[in-house]
Amino acid sequence: MAMNFKIFKDKTLVSDYIADIVRKQIHNNPTSVLGLEMNEELDESYEKLVEESKIHPANYAQVYIVTINKDGNAEVFNDLDIPENQLKMEGTKESMKAVLDDKKQANLTVLSIGANKKVGYSGSEGNDQLFESREMVLVATGNDKAKAVRDLYDAAENGQEDFAKVKKHRMVTVVMDSEAASQLDRDIVDYYTSEFA
Repeated sequence: MAMNFKIFKDKTLVSDYIADIVRKQIHNNPTSVLGLEMNEELDESYEKLVEESKIHPANYAQVYIVTINKDGNAEVFNDLDIPENQLKMEGTKESMKAVLDDKKQANLTVLSIGANKKVGYSGSEGNDQLFESREMVLVATGNDKAKAVRDLYDAAENGQEDFAKVKKHRMVTVVMDSEAASQLDRDIVDYYTSEFA
C-alpha cells in the first residue's frame, strides 16, 4: 500500500491540484486512459483542466476519458481535442469495461469519497475495475466528508468494502480540504498539509 494524503486549505486549492494532476498525466503519457468521476464536487477541477489545457497544450489524439457516474458536467470535456470515439460520457461501468477490455488498465482514476463512505459507481457493485487503475486519486471536500475520511484512514486492509480495497491499492492519493480533514488527529493534519506534503 502507498496511500498518501494531501490537505489543502480550501476546495479551490483542491480543484487546482486535481486539474494539475490530470493535465500532467495526459502530458506525460499521451496514451492515457482516465476514469473521471462526474459530480458537483469535481466540476471545478475539470473546468480548470480545460482552462490549463489551453495554456499548456497536450496531445489528446490517443487519450481516452471515461466518465464515472453522471452527476456532473461532462460536456466540459468537449472543449478538449479528444477524438469523439475516445470520449466516453455514459458514466457506466459497462463503458469503462469496454475501454478496459481493449486497453487493460486505466492509468489514472479520480473519484470522490462519499459522505456515506461510497467510492466509485452509484450502484452497489462494479468498482473493482476502478480499483485496478495504476493510480487513484480520491477527493473529499467539506465537513460532511470528515467522518468518511477518518473511516478511510482507520480502515483495515483485509476487508471487502471499498475502503479496504482502496487501502490495498499500490498508489492512492487522498486530496482533501481542511474541513474534510477535521476529524483526523492534529499531528496527521500537520504532516499532510500542502506546505509539507
